[in-house]
Amino acid sequence: MKKIIIEGQRYAVFLNFKKGWFINIGVGIFCIAMPNYFAANFTSEAFPDIATEFLRWYGVLLMVLGYFELRALYSKNTEALKFAIEALLFGDLLHFGASILFMRTGVEFSAAVFFMFFMTTLLALTRTWWLIKN
Repeated sequence: MKKIIIEGQRYAVFLNFKKGWFINIGVGIFCIAMPNYFAANFTSEAFPDIATEFLRWYGVLLMVLGYFELRALYSKNTEALKFAIEALLFGDLLHFGASILFMRTGVEFSAAVFFMFFMTTLLALTRTWWLIKN
């Protein structure tokens, strides 16, 4: 049983690592470099220039979160990692709520929307589990 828990903890850290690099940093770069293409994953409506620039700011915040998460994971400092995972779990909960409000605007359910909800839920669950075990 102890081996299963240790392997589960490693998986949770691994999943959070992949999310930190591939999702936050990757989507951050996408939002900064091509905000209109990012928006096109969710809507076919044209964005005014100011909304496009807000998407760039969102990209900056995602890059900062990704860097924060990667630094905590590489530090091998369990207390720092707990703080980071708590903060990211709080962000997951807020993101999930904001995503529901986003859907209420009439956005069609798409692969991008599914991926957003799936990853947010999966990460919130793994972060919760990791925090309970640590």
